[in-house]
Amino acid sequence: MTDPTTTVASSGAATSAPLLRVTGLHKSFNGVPALRGVDLDVRPGEVHGLLGANGSGKSTLIKVLAGFHDADSGTVSIHGRDLSSPFGPRGLREEGMGFVHQDLGLAPAGTVLEHMALDNVGHASGFRRVDWTAERTRVRELLDRFEVEVDVDATIDMLTPVQRAMVAVVRAVGGQERIAGGERRGQILVLDEPTVFLPRHEVGMLFALLDRLRAAGDAVLLVSHDLDEILQVTDRITVFRNGETAGTRHTQGSTRDDLVQLILGARDEHVAKGAAVVHDDRPPLLSARGLTGNRIVDLDLDLHAGEVVGITGLAGSGFEELPELLYGVRAPRAGTVVQEGQPVTDLRPAASMARGVILIPADRKGQGGVLGLTVMENMSLPFLTRRARGFRVDWKAIEAQAQEACDRLNVVPPRPEAQFGHLSGGNQQKALLGKWLDTAPRVMLLSEPTQGVDIGARREIFKLIRAAVAEGMSVLCATSDYEQLVEMADRVIVLDEGRIRTEIHGDDITKDALASAVYAEEAS
Repeated sequence: MTDPTTTVASSGAATSAPLLRVTGLHKSFNGVPALRGVDLDVRPGEVHGLLGANGSGKSTLIKVLAGFHDADSGTVSIHGRDLSSPFGPRGLREEGMGFVHQDLGLAPAGTVLEHMALDNVGHASGFRRVDWTAERTRVRELLDRFEVEVDVDATIDMLTPVQRAMVAVVRAVGGQERIAGGERRGQILVLDEPTVFLPRHEVGMLFALLDRLRAAGDAVLLVSHDLDEILQVTDRITVFRNGETAGTRHTQGSTRDDLVQLILGARDEHVAKGAAVVHDDRPPLLSARGLTGNRIVDLDLDLHAGEVVGITGLAGSGFEELPELLYGVRAPRAGTVVQEGQPVTDLRPAASMARGVILIPADRKGQGGVLGLTVMENMSLPFLTRRARGFRVDWKAIEAQAQEACDRLNVVPPRPEAQFGHLSGGNQQKALLGKWLDTAPRVMLLSEPTQGVDIGARREIFKLIRAAVAEGMSVLCATSDYEQLVEMADRVIVLDEGRIRTEIHGDDITKDALASAVYAEEAS
C-alpha cells in the first residue's frame, strides 16, 4: 500500500498537480505478475527517485510508459489527462515524456545536431526535408538554455562520457517540448541508471543539469540502485518491492537505513567479510611484473590464495584495463604474467580458462552472457565438452546442474528454461557467477561485478565471493564503487595514470580513505 507522504515543500511541487500519475498498474508475463497495482506520482519541479530490488517492477513500469509493454490494467495520467494502454511504439513521448536509458541510445558516428534533429522530426511519416539552418538554431538555443557546452557538429564519440549523457538528456527533453496557450508545458524525463558508466568525478555535472530541469518546472523520474546518489539529488523517493509500491518518502529526513528497509522489507544486515587468511607463504596464484598496456604502466602485482584485491582509481587510470590484460583479452605491450611460479607463455582467454583463471566482464549483457539463450544454455557453456559424447550432449545432466545452481544461488525465477535476457541485472550476475564458480577456478577477475545490481543481490554476490575466497580462490575486483570495496576487499590498490599510487589494507579501507587516495592528486 502506498505511503501517503506528499512532496517536499522545497521542490515547489507540494501544491501542484502531478505531471505524471500512475494508479493501480498491473502487468503479468505468462501468468507471473511483474506489477501488482503500483501507484506513483511525479510532480513539476521535482526529481523523484525510484528504487527497488532487481525484479521489483521498476523496469517493467518504464517499458510500459515507453510503449514496449502494454499494461493489463490501471491508469496513467499526464497533465491531468487519463491515457489508456497500449500507448503505441512511441509510448508517451507525444505527451511530453522523454526517456534516457543506460546505454543512452546514441550512435558514435552521428553528430549532436543529427541526433537532436532525428528525435525532433525523424518520427514523422513520409518524406520530409530537414531545415538544417533552423534545426541548428533550435539545437544551439536548447543546449544554451540548459548550459550544456558542446559543439553541435561534434560526433558522439568525440564527447566525454558526461557530455554524452547530458546530450541524451537534452535530446529527450527538447524532442518532447510542447507549447500550450503560449506557455511551455512541463516535461517528464525518465532517467534509467544514467550514472552507471560515468566517472564519479563527472556525476555532479549531470546532477547540475537535473537542477536546471527542476528549475524549469520539469519533472525527473530517476531510477537508480545507488542510494547515496538518490539521497543526494532527489526531492522524493518511491520504492517498489515485489511488484508493489512499498512506500514514498521525503528525501529530506530519510536515511540510507530507511530506504534499505523499504527495499528489502527488513533492516540492512551488514555482511562481515571476516579476516582474510592469505596464503602468502606460497607462490602467488597470479602475478604480473612490469605489465604495460594502453593505460597500465610497468605494473607489479601479486594475487595470493585467500584474498580479494581491489583495484580502483579515476576513469582512465587503468583499473578498468587490468582484468582484461591479465586474462588475455588485450595483449600487453610489455611485461610478464606468472601463475603459481610458472611464466604464462600463452596469454589468451581460452588458455586462461584452461588454467583456472576466469573473467566476469562489466558488460554482462554484451560480453558476459547471451541474452537470447536460456539460463540453462548460458550456464552450460563451460561444461559442454564434459557433457558431450560425440555429437550428443547430455542436456538432462546440464539441466539438473543448472537447476541446482539456480536454487543454490537464489536466482529468480529459479527456472533454467527462462530466457537469460528476461532476468533482472542482479539475477543475471548471480547466474554468471554460479556458472564460473562451478568450474572451481583458482583466480577470478571481476570488472564492476555489482554494476546496476540492487542492494539485496549485492549482499548475495558478496557472500558467494567471500565463500569461494575462504576455500582458497583469489579474486581481483576492479571497480569505481567504493562501498563494494569496503565490504569485499582485503586490500585495495589505487592507480593513477596506470601506476600504483597507494595501497590500503584491512580496516583502513573506508569510503573516505578511498576517495582521498583517488582524488589526492587531482585536489592538489
